[in-house]
Amino acid sequence: MKKLLTIAALFVAMTGTAFAANYYDLNIVKPAAKVNVKAVATVKVTAKADYHINKEYPAKLSLTAPDGVKLDRNKLTMQDATLTENVLKFEIGLTASTSGKKTITGELRGAVCTENDCIPFNEKVSIEVDVAAK
Repeated sequence: MKKLLTIAALFVAMTGTAFAANYYDLNIVKPAAKVNVKAVATVKVTAKADYHINKEYPAKLSLTAPDGVKLDRNKLTMQDATLTENVLKFEIGLTASTSGKKTITGELRGAVCTENDCIPFNEKVSIEVDVAAK
């Protein structure tokens, strides 16, 4: 299994994330936000077809906030996620101190598998938030 995962990782690295995207959907829900009021964004991976979320792979979401935005956590792991057989979901708490368009960037890592193979993924994420004045 470890050898198969390594081979799959090399293949994805050579071909890009489009290969892995055939096996899952990535959905980012942008929150409605107001200055100095906590909002929650969601990053969700849903496995497709015969694939499932690999619960043993150390999935994580690393984020960088722009000036004027404070995140509850910059790094989230499996322990912070809602996890089912087919869904990996991270909720990101954020509070903006200024109004306007803000973009939180980051990287999401995880893996989807069948009984016969595993496909690790590494996705760049961008969470755009339009922060309204109070």
